[in-house]
Amino acid sequence: MKSLTLATLLAGALVASQAALAAPPADEAIFVEGARYDAVLSQAGNRWRLLPAAGNALQLNVAPDCRQGPAPPRGLWLLSQDAWGRPELVAPSATPLPPGHPGHIRLLPCGQAAPGHQPALALPAGVLAWLQENSGAIYVSR
Repeated sequence: MKSLTLATLLAGALVASQAALAAPPADEAIFVEGARYDAVLSQAGNRWRLLPAAGNALQLNVAPDCRQGPAPPRGLWLLSQDAWGRPELVAPSATPLPPGHPGHIRLLPCGQAAPGHQPALALPAGVLAWLQENSGAIYVSR
């Protein structure tokens, strides 16, 4: 009886380890596209994917000269407003930030200068307007 139980446990452990290998990365399993966020910024190519509630996703490549400063750290960002009503991204507590990062990134239209030392992200005015009207959360991928 003990050998049968041991064999059953070993078989169960093997199945569990194979399932763990096939599982998606943790962030992909947690962040469900279209349900948890409405837009995706791909850091590598400065590409946006907008996910309207009704309709197909829209892919946009942003000109390199529009980008301002380093890309936001990877993870989920909430679209909010600062004290003056200007759009910004705010990192929830689950988004890992590098040491010293304030957790806020100002959103600016292309061509507008970033204020002081505050992190900023420039994007086309149309994308910024769409985000303000249709998005509450943005996922930043690699």
